[in-house]
Amino acid sequence: MVDPIKGKTAREWANFTGRFETTLRIRSLLRRPRAEQFSTQYRPEWPALAELVAKALSPKSRGKRLLEKIQSMFTFSFPHDPEEDGVMDHMVRMTTSLASPFVATTCQTVCPDSPPEVGKHRLSVPEILGQHVADPDAEPDPASCPSTGASSCNGQAMSEIRLLPPRRPPGGLLRLLPLRLRCGNIIFPGEPVPKIKVSKSSDPPACSRERRRRGGDKNLLQPPKWRYKELKEEKKAAEEGKSEEKKKKRGKKR
Repeated sequence: MVDPIKGKTAREWANFTGRFETTLRIRSLLRRPRAEQFSTQYRPEWPALAELVAKALSPKSRGKRLLEKIQSMFTFSFPHDPEEDGVMDHMVRMTTSLASPFVATTCQTVCPDSPPEVGKHRLSVPEILGQHVADPDAEPDPASCPSTGASSCNGQAMSEIRLLPPRRPPGGLLRLLPLRLRCGNIIFPGEPVPKIKVSKSSDPPACSRERRRRGGDKNLLQPPKWRYKELKEEKKAAEEGKSEEKKKKRGKKR
């Protein structure tokens, strides 16, 4: 994305304003512009695992073990960012992939062959649902998906999807959305959103009288009286009393 006024990209703006950390983040993002874990071709394998296991299981001489022991004793560990493409990145990709139980049991990807990518134009959810309509002839397997609904049980057990123009009524598309999005009530899913009508009082003077009456009743709850306000009012009353006394003295002298 380019700034239409200055004609600079986000990376150029970060370099121009001296945002070093932002520049590093943009560089690492451009090195991996595609979220590969959101596609069906992703395999939850860590390429560096075999090399690390072979290095750990390789035989070591006594001198090498002694050297590692001395290095570990005189080495200070400071907090630092996780390594790029390390074990933390691998864990995040695995837990957010389509085959992950955290995602597969609650979501169904409508377009698994088109994962998000930097610089790629993405359609909105209604447009995606309008282009990708589930095949009505395909029935879910009760053995692999015991729970009812549109969610799939694993990344491979996906319902067949075909590309059709949006000719069907919107009721068929709404079945792909979760219940909370269909109802529009996030706090209490499954219940309609209540409609609240606010009407203005027709007789405002009567309300002000009633408030005054309530304010004079000692049995009702009164607003708190802050100490600093009381001191301020006492100081103001004392100053007014002094000014009145001065005026009276001036009047007597005349």
